Formats: sequence, structure tokens, C-alpha cells
Amino acid sequence: MRLKQPQNGFRYNTDSILLYQFAAASTPSGRMLDVGCGCGVVGLLLARDFNLTLTGVDIQEEMIACAKENGAMNNLKARFFQEDFRHFKSPERFESIVCNPPFYSEKTLTSQNPSLRLARYRDALPLTDLLSRCSSLLTSKGSLFFCYEASVLHEALVELKRQRYHLKTLQFVHRDHSAPARLVLLQARKLPVRATITRAPIFLHEANTVSVAMNQFAQRANTLCVA
Repeated sequence: MRLKQPQNGFRYNTDSILLYQFAAASTPSGRMLDVGCGCGVVGLLLARDFNLTLTGVDIQEEMIACAKENGAMNNLKARFFQEDFRHFKSPERFESIVCNPPFYSEKTLTSQNPSLRLARYRDALPLTDLLSRCSSLLTSKGSLFFCYEASVLHEALVELKRQRYHLKTLQFVHRDHSAPARLVLLQARKLPVRATITRAPIFLHEANTVSVAMNQFAQRANTLCVA
């Protein structure tokens, strides 16, 4: 898949590919919403591989322009809207929502690039607001797929429970076998689940090189940045 990205704004990274493979493992279908879609990478990859009707929303005009161009360039039908997700409304509900949200703490060093600030730091879209809007947009049997900083997983779990989500699937991502998890991938549903599935962890590197698993994910995504 060929993808255009802004030169100076947020550019998709490993987290995007990890979220794509995590959602793909559940074989999504029907209507999908990509929240904070950026250049459209996660949603477009899933729309390429599955029978999906894709809608994307992002607060940044430049990102939406790239997403629209990427959809057309790869012959994928999708609708993209420039809007603050906290105010996004839709007459239809979605069977699945994917989101690579801004999850860095405001206490960390903040980028001076306004595009990066919106894409990276949680004050741009607090988890409380994200989960609340997603709940109103999901079908009763729908699933939310998102990633979060592993060190503050407890915050995500507390908020999921408060908003009456049920955790379906969990997967941790580590830099290598000696490092603590840096990222966690989550699937949450509105309906109760029988049990939470914890998938085998993902290690990005093995013996100082990219891991076999990460190579496989990248090969499946098969992305090429054209700008």
C-alpha cells in the first residue's frame, strides 16, 4: 500500500502496524470507524484486507487531506471527516472502532510542533472522552481496538470499567525479551465477555535485530511511503 504523509507532521510508525495486526486477528467486518486516523494507515490497511465500510475522522486538515488521497491512490472507498472526535456525530453505528490515541502524559516533554502535540499528548483527546464517544457510536455487539502506554494500563482499565466496557483481548508489546512492556493493545466490547484473552506478547527485537514477528507484520502491511 502506498501512503502519502505530511513532511513535518505526525507520521505513522510501528504502533500503527501493531494496531493493524491486532485488529486484523479478530477478522473485522461491517462498518469501521478509524478515530484520529492520521494519514489513514490503520483503517485503510484493514479495509484492504477485509470486507469493511470505512469512515475516518481526524482533527487535522492536513491529515484528512492525506487520508483522502491515500484512499483514492489505493482504490479504496472510504469517507474521511475533519472534526474534533469529541464532537463527532454519525447517523449510523459501527461494528468496530480502531484508534491509536494520543497517550503521552502532559508531564513529559511536549513537542513544539502543533501537529505532533495533537497526535501524541493525551490532553488532545483524554481517554474519558474517547471511550465515551466510542460507546455512543458502537453497535451493541461492537468492539473498540486501541493501544495505550503499558505503564499506565491501570488508568485505562479503571476507565473502561467505569464506562461499562468489557475487556475482550489484551496483548503486550516489548522492545525485546529483557525490557518491560512499553505498549499494550486492547479490545473492549460493550457486551459482557466470558473471559479476557491475553495473547502472547510481541517482542520488536531479537538478538539486536528486528524480530521475526515484527518482520511478518511489516510484510503483511506492505506499506510504502511516497512522500
